[in-house]
Amino acid sequence: MDIRNKKIIDISSIGIADLLSAGIAGIFWFYIASILGPENYGEITYLLTIATLASGISLLGSKYTLMVYSAKKIEIQSTLFLLSSVVGFVSSIIIFFYFMDLGLSLLVLGYIVLTLVTADLLGKKLYKTYSKYVIIQKILMVILGIGFYYVMKEPGIILGISLSYLPLIKEMIHRFKDTKINFKLLVEKKNFFLNNFALNITGTLHSSLDKLIIVPLLGFTILGNYSLGFQFYAIIALLPTLSVKYLLAQDATGIPNKKLKKIMILSSIGIALLGSTIAPMIIGEVFPKFENAEEIIRIISFGIIPNTINNAYLLPKFWALEKNKFMLATSSLVLIIQIIGIVILGPIYGAMGIAISFVISSSMGTGFGLIIDKTYNKILKT
Repeated sequence: MDIRNKKIIDISSIGIADLLSAGIAGIFWFYIASILGPENYGEITYLLTIATLASGISLLGSKYTLMVYSAKKIEIQSTLFLLSSVVGFVSSIIIFFYFMDLGLSLLVLGYIVLTLVTADLLGKKLYKTYSKYVIIQKILMVILGIGFYYVMKEPGIILGISLSYLPLIKEMIHRFKDTKINFKLLVEKKNFFLNNFALNITGTLHSSLDKLIIVPLLGFTILGNYSLGFQFYAIIALLPTLSVKYLLAQDATGIPNKKLKKIMILSSIGIALLGSTIAPMIIGEVFPKFENAEEIIRIISFGIIPNTINNAYLLPKFWALEKNKFMLATSSLVLIIQIIGIVILGPIYGAMGIAISFVISSSMGTGFGLIIDKTYNKILKT
């Protein structure tokens, strides 16, 4: 098989899996939104965001460390698996006693297992195995989430989702057996690992902070509207998500994929325009109770363009070079601008103001990243 055909098959494997999983997840969450209404949907989103934040902190930067070093055949898997699992277990206990919700504490662990296993699979370019697990997890999420809802109401949704990650534990145990625990190696790579940890924190806050701030500022109903709009964004934002999953391991092994990156970035413009025009019409027809969601998706769709540039070009390049300190600077700037935007625009324009702050912060962060990249290239030439 020639390189071009293999590349098409690899991208297709990830693309089809992500498309199917996003479609399944989208249908699931749209159904949940339709039966819960804006306020209860906002409450569920708030709890899921707590779990996302707790798992993001517990991962300690393992995700991209795994993707890069697995691609480079550096055996650090068991060390990172153990470290993240221990911290995650402590986080889940804290979450349980604070919220008194078993499903929520298990969900923290589920997110951690998913992230560790898929990061390792993508780093090793085991795209078919990756595809199998993400699709199985989404199917189980629908079956268990809806099934438990009709038994336990809202808490059953979270419990069902948390149990959908169980099949991944087998793969995680298998990875543990393949490599030895070696903290000395982690110490040798501490700068890269710690930068990834800080980067993971800022990235997690960037994706979670808006939802956490909406509740005290505007309430659960507005969060429900915002979350539905963001769910549409998650579906149409498959391109930037796919970009980094495929290209990071490629860049880490010296395969630049310049033409593919240009195609992805250009495609994001068309997707943003479609998302901004078609998605609001769908929301208005299908979800009449979610009055503010139409304007939110109309604005937030344009965040796809800077995020695709970031994920297709900047992230793979800087991580492959182990220059994640550049991404840390960019991610920190994004977070600062987002916080300022939410505080200023949120009280004035509500959820739309928060959507605007998301797009502005993403755009400015990517612009700053491109400036760093251009400066770094000039330094290399001299």
